[in-house]
Amino acid sequence: MHTLRCAVVKVFQGAWATAASLNRLLFIGVGLLGTGALLLSMRKSWFEVPQSPVGGANSAFDMVAIKPECAPLFQALMGIGLICLIASWLRHRQWTLLSTIIASLLCLVPLTFPYFVMLRSPVVSAEAAWLQLQHDNLLWLGGDIYNNAEFAHRGWKSKAYLIDLPQQLSVVKLPSWSPWEIGLDRCGDLLLWLGYSNAFCNFMCKGWTMAIVGSVLLLMSTLQRKSEFQFSHAGVAISIFTIGSVMASLIGWSLPFRASNYIQRSSTLCSQREFETSLIELDKAVALLPVLGQDTYYVAQRGVLERELGLDTDYTRLGEAIDLESDARYDQAFAKIIQLTESDDPAIRRESLRAVMRFAIQDYNCARFELSAERFQLVLRRQPCNLKLIYLMQLQGIREGRPELVYAMRDWMYEASGKMAFGTKKIVRAASNQHAVLAAGMDGNAEAIWAAQDRAKRP
Repeated sequence: MHTLRCAVVKVFQGAWATAASLNRLLFIGVGLLGTGALLLSMRKSWFEVPQSPVGGANSAFDMVAIKPECAPLFQALMGIGLICLIASWLRHRQWTLLSTIIASLLCLVPLTFPYFVMLRSPVVSAEAAWLQLQHDNLLWLGGDIYNNAEFAHRGWKSKAYLIDLPQQLSVVKLPSWSPWEIGLDRCGDLLLWLGYSNAFCNFMCKGWTMAIVGSVLLLMSTLQRKSEFQFSHAGVAISIFTIGSVMASLIGWSLPFRASNYIQRSSTLCSQREFETSLIELDKAVALLPVLGQDTYYVAQRGVLERELGLDTDYTRLGEAIDLESDARYDQAFAKIIQLTESDDPAIRRESLRAVMRFAIQDYNCARFELSAERFQLVLRRQPCNLKLIYLMQLQGIREGRPELVYAMRDWMYEASGKMAFGTKKIVRAASNQHAVLAAGMDGNAEAIWAAQDRAKRP
């Protein structure tokens, strides 16, 4: 009986030792995977927005990527954090409480990246928001694809009507409500003010994802010591992560409210004809949230104030062009706008190109195809990843009986949509192949019709 008892004890001891060994191997594997993911995140891009090169894009393959200036800093922080984490392990040859603290702070770094991209990197975030806006304007239920789904296929797209552009380009919306009125209906705004928007998610890259995965895996690895899970360390990690997240969120949420106060004061001063002081308050709002400087309404308001102050700037000239357009003096307005597409100010260039595209859409809807084709081409050279524009140029090719343009834009659509992360790009690819079917019908090429129809089913 004693011998049997000893045998059972030895079996349980062996099983426990094996479990402890496997547990240790598991945490070692998690730590190695986390280290590998962090090393890859420092080599791969975190966020990219496709743009045209300096001289303009002549083909879909001429696109270049612009990146936020803060990205190298975040990658460097991840590298420094990894070095500190490894050093904390080497000191005692095991994970300590200091290791858990470092890993917890390391997890917070990539989570703050969207804020610095979308709210503190104005040019990059505005370009991303503009491309996302065109994507949405094309695909939403009132957009070009759905609006023309029923009747536009008739008469070689002669029934198609192009949807006009949204009036405002805005990366973030300022609050019109008090901080004490926060509820579930405000969650969308709160996420936007932290940088987590569709525009960010559509252009984020694998480097950012790897940084999050790697830091989380390393944090999980540091919670093990001598083959046992350290619940006390887990409590410290949760506390640090919670406190850090709350503090960062509160700071991020406070800035839009402060900027909104400056905008309201600027509006009040403008109504009182205190134009110089109003402009100063407007600049204070942009200093708090740099992305406001790319907003359509900011550009318009600055143009009004500078005109009242007697200044001759690109803002005032753009405002004059928009006024001419409102008065139906289109040729005079376009003459001013086309000059502003070469402005040194990215916001002025973008608003000018928006105006050119707006003119082109009006020309197309009025059957002035020669003018619309010229203006579409001008904008495409500057914005080669504009999905709505590529779609519209395919319609232009069908209406003009130019199948070669439809084929070229189909290939361009594939290349441009490949720069985006959202799965909805399959819709625009399928639509571009449906247009290619019509183009093949113009050529009377049965084989090309079958091939385009097949690609439309599996875009």
